[in-house]
Amino acid sequence: MALVAQAQEPAPLAEESPAATPAAETAQTLVDYEEKFFRMGIEQGTRTAFLTFLADDAIGFEPVPQSARKVWEAHAEGGISLKWRPVFAAISRSGDLGYTTGPSEWRRNKTDEKPFGHGQYVSIWKKKDGTWKVALDVGSEVPGAPKHEEPLMLSLPTDPPAEPLKPGVAARQLREAENAFMKAAKSDSTEALINASLENARVLREGVYPAVGTSAAGLMLSVLRGNLTMQRMGGDISEAGDFAYSYGKYSFARLGKTERGHYLQIWRTDKAHNWKIALDYQSPMPVEEKKPGT
Repeated sequence: MALVAQAQEPAPLAEESPAATPAAETAQTLVDYEEKFFRMGIEQGTRTAFLTFLADDAIGFEPVPQSARKVWEAHAEGGISLKWRPVFAAISRSGDLGYTTGPSEWRRNKTDEKPFGHGQYVSIWKKKDGTWKVALDVGSEVPGAPKHEEPLMLSLPTDPPAEPLKPGVAARQLREAENAFMKAAKSDSTEALINASLENARVLREGVYPAVGTSAAGLMLSVLRGNLTMQRMGGDISEAGDFAYSYGKYSFARLGKTERGHYLQIWRTDKAHNWKIALDYQSPMPVEEKKPGT
């Protein structure tokens, strides 16, 4: 969300699990932090808000993964106005990692009646010393406003395994799942993603509306089958070993052409405690125009 922010009121709450649980309360706290974030953008300025809520090591795609704080430190207040709101929030069982995602819209001035662009954002949040901070922030452009109003949904963690995992086991299993996906994606990126994802996974691609669920994702990606190569650059995993994210470089070969860019994947464990993709986002690098005679 590398633009000046203006808040939009959150939609009514809808939940996957009963509200009267500690996990639901923690998830709601995360949403409350995001509300404080964009309200500060209105009251004190977007630069101040981002520098307040970004973690010291936060990452943004500008367009390559880099220090989000350095990007915002170089920003001046003022500019394009951005409205956004979360429609989906999820947290780890240990309550130390989570993410929010939802629609956004851009105006040249906050008083403009109509936006000139629409997008979808994803923010990874990490809790440290009792405070939530944005660890990674990305966004993509979509064709227009959402086709229907979505209520906010909280996705709560599954029950812990019967036997506690030994330190490092969850991270090793995650890496095995990532490697298996990357291997399969080299042959057929669409089939690999559908097979590796949760049933309610979200898929974000530039220029199209997000796909929610494997059926919608399969339809979106049915015409985008190709050979995907990925190189992991960084990420994190929850203390409970049930929530993680990773980001890095990708190259996508299809019909004799190769697209290069950067990706974000959010991984969560399912009810059987197997790692599955919960969100898959790709941001292609801008295409450089060739100069005449080159």
